[in-house]
Amino acid sequence: MKKQIAFIALCSTSIPAIGQAPETVLQEEVAEFTSMELLETWGYLLSERFNLGGLDVTEAEIDAISRGMKLYVNREDPPTDLSKSIEPMQTYFVEREEIVRKEHMAQNLAEELEFFDSLVGRPEYQSLATGLYFQILEPGSDKKPRKTDRVICHYRGTFLDGTEFDSSYKRNEPSEFVLSSVILGWTQGVPLIGVGGKIKLFVPARLAYGDAGTPGVPPASALIFEVELVEILGPDPASLGLPPLPQ
Repeated sequence: MKKQIAFIALCSTSIPAIGQAPETVLQEEVAEFTSMELLETWGYLLSERFNLGGLDVTEAEIDAISRGMKLYVNREDPPTDLSKSIEPMQTYFVEREEIVRKEHMAQNLAEELEFFDSLVGRPEYQSLATGLYFQILEPGSDKKPRKTDRVICHYRGTFLDGTEFDSSYKRNEPSEFVLSSVILGWTQGVPLIGVGGKIKLFVPARLAYGDAGTPGVPPASALIFEVELVEILGPDPASLGLPPLPQ
């Protein structure tokens, strides 16, 4: 029996009803998408899983990866002696990832410096001593959160070039979190508005995800957030050093 594709096995969330034809189940589950769309999605997730987007791969390199996949699918010999090439391949990718990371960091830091220099002295922008710049779009109510509070917010996050990397609006669901548990730019900026208020935060990398970055955000990335404070839920017991409330 042929082995099932691992990705399909991991992503399966239901078992067909006994006696139901597999073709019927398949049609019901994927009727919204074509088979080519699903295969393309699988390729996208494979690339995400192995961080190909973070390696600055070229079109020629994508073709090489595709050729290797075709060799395996067609049960042909691998392009190298695997007993000798696995370790060099792993070393190559570790070294390449570090080179690309440093290049991205240098570029992002230069762009951050230029961007924040352009904000200095402009009356439409306010700033804190920490280097956080902001614009209060709507002040909201007089009730403002403290960093120990759990809050509910809607937000949209972009890079300096305007590319969106995250949005609670697109998910149609605001996010809930403790202000002390998020990036410093939010911890410092959100308390500047009250419930119902909106603020635009211009966050240097050191007040965001720093040199490490995070999935979807490259190292040393300065970020821009538009944040709407929906609700203040009150102090979070954990942030105050207290035991959790009984359920």
